[in-house]
Amino acid sequence: MAAGGSLSRSERKAAARAEILQQEEQRDRRRQVSRIWRKPPAERSPEECQVLNESEDIVRELERRRKRRERLRRRQEEVCDEPEELSRKVAELAAAVRGAKHLVIYTGAGISTAASIPDYRGPNGIWTLLQKGRTIRAADLSEAEPTLTHMSIACLHKHNLVQHVVSQNCDGLHLRSGLPRAAISELHGNMYIEVCTSCTPNREYVRVFDVTERTALHRHHTGRMCHKCGAQLRDTIVHFGEKGTLRQPLNWEAATEAASKADVILCLGSSLKVLKKYPRLWCMSKPPTRRPKLYIVNLQWTPKDDLAALKLHGRCDDVMRLLMAELGLEIPRYDRYDMVHYGHSNQLRQARAMGDYLIVGVHTDEEIAKHKGPPVFTQEERYKMVQAIKWVDEIAPGAPYVTTLETLDKYSCDFCVHGDDITLTIDGKDTYEEVKTAGRYRECKRTQGVSTTDLVGRMLLMTKAHHSNIDEDLDYRKHTDNFGKGPKGHSPWTGVSQFLQTSQKIIQFASGKEPQPGDTIIYVAGAFDLFHVGHVDFLEKVHQLAEKPYIIAGLHFDQEVNRYKGKNYPIMNIHERTLSVLACRYVSEVVIGAPYAVTADLLDHFRVTLVCHGMTEVVPDKDGSDPYEEPKRRGIFQLVDSGSNLTTDLIVQRIIKNRLEFEARNQKKEAKELAVLEAMRRLEQEKH
Repeated sequence: MAAGGSLSRSERKAAARAEILQQEEQRDRRRQVSRIWRKPPAERSPEECQVLNESEDIVRELERRRKRRERLRRRQEEVCDEPEELSRKVAELAAAVRGAKHLVIYTGAGISTAASIPDYRGPNGIWTLLQKGRTIRAADLSEAEPTLTHMSIACLHKHNLVQHVVSQNCDGLHLRSGLPRAAISELHGNMYIEVCTSCTPNREYVRVFDVTERTALHRHHTGRMCHKCGAQLRDTIVHFGEKGTLRQPLNWEAATEAASKADVILCLGSSLKVLKKYPRLWCMSKPPTRRPKLYIVNLQWTPKDDLAALKLHGRCDDVMRLLMAELGLEIPRYDRYDMVHYGHSNQLRQARAMGDYLIVGVHTDEEIAKHKGPPVFTQEERYKMVQAIKWVDEIAPGAPYVTTLETLDKYSCDFCVHGDDITLTIDGKDTYEEVKTAGRYRECKRTQGVSTTDLVGRMLLMTKAHHSNIDEDLDYRKHTDNFGKGPKGHSPWTGVSQFLQTSQKIIQFASGKEPQPGDTIIYVAGAFDLFHVGHVDFLEKVHQLAEKPYIIAGLHFDQEVNRYKGKNYPIMNIHERTLSVLACRYVSEVVIGAPYAVTADLLDHFRVTLVCHGMTEVVPDKDGSDPYEEPKRRGIFQLVDSGSNLTTDLIVQRIIKNRLEFEARNQKKEAKELAVLEAMRRLEQEKH
């Protein structure tokens, strides 16, 4: 030994070699014991049994590992309650939903598996497969649609049975289901939303494509720029190991407030392995007796099972279907329907003038898809849009595409009315042939210059030519060929023609009523482009603010709308938007070309009592001022939440997503119409 008691270099090396040899011996011993321990007891030799007896510590460790693996395996197993047991549990859950004062729903990946979006920890989940060394199948999430569970949650919220939804999912399906933005917290972001954090408040861009293609952990820039300030846009995704800092769409403030008020929490399709790490969502600061009652729907074990008032082992869609039936609520369908525009409104105006009571039949999505192609609006959107037209007395949902005498008799109709354009079935037959033969058919003039075909084309083509009725650029003429011209000619019904506004047309659409004493004169302003159910919901809410409302809608000129909307907006020009708004039963008057800033002169001239604006962004005026500064100064400004998340941008995005289908639809429709035209010409020639 060296002086001072320290080991010499050779002694240190010898000690290290001895330690290594000891570790090797221990590893060999563990391998030997493990090999023997895995054998069935009956197959072990006396010598092997002796080895196990001499290695009790290793055997205990092997037993602990085996139990841990078995526990993990059991937790990953999917267990389904028997149908009778599940029904009993759903009845108990329904009672809790009915009795809840403040119900909050937490959702995970399990609610989206029915939309072909993989979960994480299921038998075929992303993490499960990765742990097994298997490859992950790429899924196009943009093709996914809200599931039965998403639609059920939106319905429960609409009926005030659910106050808030906290979601771990990034797929955006809650928003597509119709759940209002204010009612959801997307804790891990939304893959279809990118934001500009340089703008105050943050400016959001909702896309139809996945904005995260170029982003990753700690790298959030998407490669696109803000059209307002030019700064780089970033995604909203919160990756593992990151802390979400965006106010929206994470909406942590609302999630925390909802959790603090909750007396019932329903967890759907979440393993809760991530959510359990957010103590704010579980009211852990409260005594256990004051925490919300917990109900869990999952096929697998969750770390909150022991704390749950009830655990339902079932698929989310199966449980929600039973729950909605138990509550007596109909689950809305996620369907796409055709557009409603002022041309339809004018046809309904003419039809109403022919009789005393107007019933409008709305086709099913299957019928529209079969005979016309992909529709644009959902079923509920279309129902509400048609009902909001002031000449409509009643709607007939699910009307057959081919109008028959049986249908007319069912609704006690003397006759039916259609425009002078022809409608054909998929096999080219006139849909009104039977009622025409029976003499129970009337015809009104088609509104020139507008069609769904034309509007769809304007959305797809990034040109501003439709803002003017004078000139069309080369791109717009190409658009006319693509969307209104078949391979062998041009159809007068599908083709794009020019709309010419007249004073007579405005008079026909206008109510002609002056405000009366006692009326509350309410002013709203905007583009009201592609007048849709979001506008209807807003105007309906405004209409409910007063006992005798007189709503004046100010429509901005095309150039003004293009200033604050950009791109090829507005899709409809000022004349078309005027008729669309005038056709709404909630609107009494329209200001054509209203100033962007709501001035004192405007308020005084119309004797405005209240000025309302929706929850959408208010873009500053050209000089940077607040366009609602004057009504705010007078104390007559009010924000109104329509409860709808539908915007003109979302409609355009639906169209862009299905561009090829819409082009094919219009060309097939044109070909059928041309065939009928040719047959009509031949018949006419034969007569002569």
